[in-house]
Amino acid sequence: MPADLDAAKYVSFTTYKKDGHAVSLPVWVVPFDDGYAFTTSHDAFKVKRVRRDPRATLAVSTFKGLVAPEATVHQGSAVILDGPDSKRVADLVRKKYRVMYLAIIAQSGLRRVFGRASHAADTAIKVTLTK
Repeated sequence: MPADLDAAKYVSFTTYKKDGHAVSLPVWVVPFDDGYAFTTSHDAFKVKRVRRDPRATLAVSTFKGLVAPEATVHQGSAVILDGPDSKRVADLVRKKYRVMYLAIIAQSGLRRVFGRASHAADTAIKVTLTK
C-alpha cells in the first residue's frame, strides 16, 4: 500500500464518463481490504460512472482536488460496496477524520432542519490499485 495515500487527508478520485472524459473530485480515503475506500451517496454520479466503467485513479490532492505535478497517480479498479462493507468503511472514515467528520455531520443536520437535506453517505467505493 502506497505511503502517500496512507498519509493523505484528501485524494483526487478520477473516473470516466461514457464519452471517455475524466471526472476528478477530492474524497476522504481510508485503507480498506487491500485497497482504498470512501463513502458517498448511493445516487451520486461517481457511483453511476463506476458501475459503467471500473477504471479509476487516485492521487494525493488538496481539499479542492488540486494534484501537485510531482504527485504519483495510482491506477486502479473501483467497485461499489453496500451493506456491512459500506458500514465498515464509514466507521473507518469517522475514525480517521474525527473532527472534520463531526463538522460535516453538524452541517448536514442543519441542512435537514432548513429543508435542504443532503443524501447520506450510505454507499462506499473501493479502489484496488493495479501493480
